Amino acid sequence: MNEISLDLSPYDLFNADYCFTSGQIFGWKKINGYWYGVTKCKLLKIYQKENTLLIDSEDDIKEKEVVDFLRLEDHKNDIDRKIALNQFMSGAISRFSAVRILKQDPAETIISYICAQNKNIPAIEKMIYELSRMFGFKKEMDSISFYTLPNFSKISNLCLKDLLTAGLGYRAKYLLETGRRIQGDNTLIDEIANMEYHEAWKKMAFGEMKLSGVGPKVADCILLYGFGKMEAFPIDIWISRTYATAMEGLIDDENLDFFRNMIYAKKNPGKRLYLELGDSARKVFGKYAGYAQLYMYMYRRNYFRYL
Repeated sequence: MNEISLDLSPYDLFNADYCFTSGQIFGWKKINGYWYGVTKCKLLKIYQKENTLLIDSEDDIKEKEVVDFLRLEDHKNDIDRKIALNQFMSGAISRFSAVRILKQDPAETIISYICAQNKNIPAIEKMIYELSRMFGFKKEMDSISFYTLPNFSKISNLCLKDLLTAGLGYRAKYLLETGRRIQGDNTLIDEIANMEYHEAWKKMAFGEMKLSGVGPKVADCILLYGFGKMEAFPIDIWISRTYATAMEGLIDDENLDFFRNMIYAKKNPGKRLYLELGDSARKVFGKYAGYAQLYMYMYRRNYFRYL
């Protein structure tokens, strides 16, 4: 057992509960006050007591890996000040200031967000659990069983029927095609990592690096949570519903009215509107657009869920 006691006092605010319930990562469970989950195929057990994090793992884990995964070196106080630009954002930050965007494994993030399409979080969790249980590796801690996601080598050798038995539905075809594409080109993930945000987004969603099942929103989720491209601004139904309120006073009224009318006229924004919404947010929040999106998402889901 590898055990780490991490002093949080050198870092800005951190709250494990916010991070693992913010919709950015799947498969983490809180049991008897401890968070259990897998990252980079390593099972971690995390407990927060005020300014101390206690981390246990049966796998070899270094303190720097934990710091990187939790993005503890992000200067959150500075980030929060720079994006608290109106009443809505200030309220969201006041409530959830200790949340951080996690630095997840790119491959695990690609798999997770291909599975996450058009599903609510409980359904996503169930689907990913079944996929992991059937085709990943079993790990145990405290007499509790967990499973890693299958890697692309494993996925590429499955057939469509195998993935359908995990309950993926139409996503099975996407995951199989993407698995085989990445397994056949082991430089693709590194190439994406080395691109600037806009180039990576265009190539992943529409261009020569197009991955099966990866459209504008999924590409943004993957780039934000898997590659740390903080300009990404994923727009799902929750962001669509709160965008006009969250951006009040931050973009001109004419554009705000246009976005408001377009959003309420359709369930999800099309490609053109999606890009305009994201670019407008990036003009306002700059390189911290991803954090602004996460605050909008959490504030809307937790406080304005039924509006």
